[in-house]
Amino acid sequence: MNIHRTSASTLSHRPSFGCSASFTSTANDAGFGDNFSQRMLKGINSLQMNLSLNFNELTDDESRDLISFLESQFDYEPQAYSSDGSFSNKRITPFNYQPFYPYKNNKFSCLSFNHSKENYNSSNVSATLTCVAPSILSNVESSAGHNSNIDCDITTTSLSASKSDQSIQLTASDNDCVLLSGNTLYSDSDYRKAKLKESKSIFETLSSAVNVNASFGFPSGPISSQHSSLRHSIYIDNPNECSYYPHLPKYKDGNLSVRMFDFRPSNTSSIDSAPKYKAATHVEHYQKLNKYGFNPNLSKLSLTFDARSDLEAKRILFFLESHLGYKKFGFHFSKDYQGNINPNSPPSKSKVGFFYCPEWNHQFIYMDNHTITATFIECVNS
Repeated sequence: MNIHRTSASTLSHRPSFGCSASFTSTANDAGFGDNFSQRMLKGINSLQMNLSLNFNELTDDESRDLISFLESQFDYEPQAYSSDGSFSNKRITPFNYQPFYPYKNNKFSCLSFNHSKENYNSSNVSATLTCVAPSILSNVESSAGHNSNIDCDITTTSLSASKSDQSIQLTASDNDCVLLSGNTLYSDSDYRKAKLKESKSIFETLSSAVNVNASFGFPSGPISSQHSSLRHSIYIDNPNECSYYPHLPKYKDGNLSVRMFDFRPSNTSSIDSAPKYKAATHVEHYQKLNKYGFNPNLSKLSLTFDARSDLEAKRILFFLESHLGYKKFGFHFSKDYQGNINPNSPPSKSKVGFFYCPEWNHQFIYMDNHTITATFIECVNS
């Protein structure tokens, strides 16, 4: 293969279907008594993204150009000194790359790749790309409840129940509202919702009419919306396509202070349990085990969400990203773990548990066919 040097700054080759993205948060965990804990991220670049890409059935020319591009990032250059006496051309310069749906263009480096030649004019290349210096400060998303600094406060007119599209009058305050067709507006007084049938930008203090579908009607009054012009993501392109319940989740004992993860996993799931205990070793071959106070049985869930549509996959991925690998959220246990609820029962036996997600993986199978795996670690409190 005639490898040649290239000065291109953008990887333009399109990978094959089946590529994946993995996300991992780097954090310190502070443990307290009775399994209480606090998770703290290690700086602003602590949520990492890695892409596993396969470029299959490449011609000789295509594989040569791809390998040339990947190797050129590490080519030696004559030494050059900057005005302060340091080297100015020793750093590996990241390149631009537009990943698969639903991610946006970002800076990447490729630190490992493999080329296998199957036959004449038929080659496969696999590569692992690492996103360079992603900042959690780029994530602008509200938590449970209305945040006047980020969210929009919308005053709506009422709608009667109808299967036909209707026009609703919306007036925004706090921030400009960027509504897209397919977005959902949620009532604060109940769980009724209205689905937008057209895109509309509603500027602060101004009123606009929007066509929506509200099969069960929609009450008048103020509601909160996360679809503001300030909304932003580290990795996800156009996060305003995602709609979540923006108000405090309602529960029988009162409102929860965190968001609920309302996506149903696939039937295949795994729950790891390692009860906590105290071990006292008096002599070399004798060990005495003692119970560890409250909350010894916290769970670790390995969940799979397969065969998801483009939009549902995007909503799951943006939800997990917005919690940055350490923020807590609510999640319903499977029925096997619910049973009779006792006010003195540990949290792993209640219907709603609180978790954080330190890592997850997304595989792009095909259009409207995504598989997401995630690790949920249970916490004592919300």
